[in-house]
Amino acid sequence: MKKINTLIVLIFLLVSLIFLSCSVSVKENLLEKPKSLDKETTISQQNENELSIMLAEIEEIVDPNNISWPRIVNINDIEIVIYDKPKRIVTVSLGHDEILFGIANKDQIVGTTSFAHEEGSNIKDKSKGLPTVSNDPESIIVLDPDIVFADPFTSMELIDVLKDFGIKVIQTKLNNSMDGRKKDILLMSYMTGNLSEAIKLINLIDRNVETLENLAQENKESTKKVMTLSWWDAYWTSGKGSTEDSIISLTGAINLSTLNGVQSNATIDKELLIAMNPEIILITQSVNWGGNDFFNQLFKDDSLSNIDAIKNKEVYLVNPNWWSTLSYWNTKGSEELAKILWDLQEIPYFEDYQ
Repeated sequence: MKKINTLIVLIFLLVSLIFLSCSVSVKENLLEKPKSLDKETTISQQNENELSIMLAEIEEIVDPNNISWPRIVNINDIEIVIYDKPKRIVTVSLGHDEILFGIANKDQIVGTTSFAHEEGSNIKDKSKGLPTVSNDPESIIVLDPDIVFADPFTSMELIDVLKDFGIKVIQTKLNNSMDGRKKDILLMSYMTGNLSEAIKLINLIDRNVETLENLAQENKESTKKVMTLSWWDAYWTSGKGSTEDSIISLTGAINLSTLNGVQSNATIDKELLIAMNPEIILITQSVNWGGNDFFNQLFKDDSLSNIDAIKNKEVYLVNPNWWSTLSYWNTKGSEELAKILWDLQEIPYFEDYQ
């Protein structure tokens, strides 16, 4: 009996110790300061302050001082809460594809447009192996995305179906100006948790823009009058407010279409083309869509033979992937035109995008 009583006492003491230990542990946990929400760890305090100033210029960001999660944006008067860094992102516009690949790790991207995979695409190598999506909602739903990025031209029917399945769709416009392009990058990086990479990309863009602006300043006395041209049952050119206009402006060249009152992308008749008399014609139409045939037709048409660009053989097929896309890759179009304007093989200090 004495042995049993001793055993009971030992068990009681052991249970008491365990209970006391747990009580202390719980008390300590209750007294601990709540953990702060995760920030992007690669951003220093100095960069964080500079970043807040940059983010304050983006009206869609509700609190530019907040780089923790959740983050809140207001897109098209709809408040969207992003609770954590997205791990599965899909894009349904090429411009968003190009921005995303410039700031995000490929592991974060689970689907792209088919245009990203086409020959000559700016991101063909980066998008290799990833599934492509289409206007068929099932092609997106099966990828189980956290977020889908879309542009204003995306079908509302598609967007409604995705939202019905509980998928967060963020529909943002893509800007034509260089400042607008950088804001697009910052907004997308804020929503995807890639701000540090966005800063690196914007710094590279700024260096390239500065290089092109310096070159334009050095050659401002000998700049030329240029115009873009393509053929789709009529002559199409690019005027004020177009993507192509911003590309031309960066080189210091004169966009004749803008000078003659053309707004955005519009048709002109042959008489106006002859009267405008461009020194350089840039064909922005891809070879696959008849660009080379149009190039040859311009030289075969005797009624156009007195146009300076045709007479002096200053007609060029330019890379449509740089001239028609809605992303920072437009600066490559400006580089291409600068080489044409100043007869250069390379432009010192202009860096390619990786």
